[in-house]
Amino acid sequence: MTFWDSTTSFFKRIFGVTRKIGEEEFKEHRRSSLDPVTRSGVCYVPMQGYERIEHYQDKQNLHHLGRYEWAVRVLSDRPDRDAVLDCACGVGYGSLRLSTIYPRVEAVDIYDAAIAMAKERYDAPAIQWHCMDAAKLREAFEDESFDAIVSMQTIESITDDQKYLDDLKALLKPGGVLLIDTPIRKFRVEVPENRHHKRYYGIDDWIDMLQSRFEVRAFGSLPDAAFLERCKMPSQGSIAHCTKVGA
Repeated sequence: MTFWDSTTSFFKRIFGVTRKIGEEEFKEHRRSSLDPVTRSGVCYVPMQGYERIEHYQDKQNLHHLGRYEWAVRVLSDRPDRDAVLDCACGVGYGSLRLSTIYPRVEAVDIYDAAIAMAKERYDAPAIQWHCMDAAKLREAFEDESFDAIVSMQTIESITDDQKYLDDLKALLKPGGVLLIDTPIRKFRVEVPENRHHKRYYGIDDWIDMLQSRFEVRAFGSLPDAAFLERCKMPSQGSIAHCTKVGA
């Protein structure tokens, strides 16, 4: 049983219900935190012990946690589960979820403080943590190393996004799956409001970019699409299930 499972179980046992955390409580927790990663806002940090969507109703928490809950649902049904790449993993709550179904999880993030928090909060024997640039994945891993890759809210921060997708495809085994997400706008935005982002995609160029490399299922045709709707995904094109076809 994981830490959050035991925490949730204790709360249910004592009070008979699952604790619900309101949006204002979560914001106050973040504002009052002494932890620099939580306060910085550079990456999402869930409240420790409450890393499941059952505790939340607000868009931010449902979106961030729901993506990984969806990923585990989808990947649990796959016959080949030897190794998965989590890029960029942030503070690692998703990597820990993935380690419940994969014996090897390679978790990558460029933010050293996030990796330090990940090791402290969410470490597990199956996980290897890497503080590195996602643009240099093929310097660290061999081609066709992974059955699956999870890349949530990453590509919009990569300078050479075309190379990044080429790298992800090369790292996947034939038949491997890429679960990928990015902010979507009605039209492409070259100067985003977030200074950490290089661009935002319009739905058409986003899907075209993926389809030039993978077999793609977008929102409406995804496994558990109804689950993703409950997680308040901001756009029906923002998350995709991609399969590497052939060699």
